[in-house]
Amino acid sequence: MHPRRSAVPPTPPWGAPGSSTRTSGAPYSPNCGRTSGVEPLNRYETSLLNTVEQALDALPAECGLALDTYHLNIEERSPAQAVRDAGSRIALIQVCGTDRGAPGSDHFDWTAFAAAVKDADYTGPLVIESFTPDNTTIATAASIRRPLAAGQDELATSGLAFLRTL
Repeated sequence: MHPRRSAVPPTPPWGAPGSSTRTSGAPYSPNCGRTSGVEPLNRYETSLLNTVEQALDALPAECGLALDTYHLNIEERSPAQAVRDAGSRIALIQVCGTDRGAPGSDHFDWTAFAAAVKDADYTGPLVIESFTPDNTTIATAASIRRPLAAGQDELATSGLAFLRTL
């Protein structure tokens, strides 16, 4: 077992769901005209919040969710259903291929995902989040050991062209 991970996820620092010790920065964001969103990450990156269900159970209602197709693909049985479950709590959606490359060049069910985004009434941006092996700090942290496209401009251009077809 990895020394920094335990078999049982720790109690979040703001307390267990329903706990009176729960706190969040979320109440401050409306005062700034912003929406806070917490991103559930896959089990290889954290043991705190991995699924949309865990995030919905653990976070106060005023805190939004930042969904990422890379993490949804790893942790959710149905990424599309997870998007629907997040519904009005979606603050941001990040997209990339299942290998962190351009969206559309992978096995992800983009048609079902697009339908779920529509069902959730999310009208914000779909932000392409990808990485380059040229930045060694980020590449190491994200385990990127090969180019995901001929270049970052090509990745962005092809990803955007694909997203416009949905």
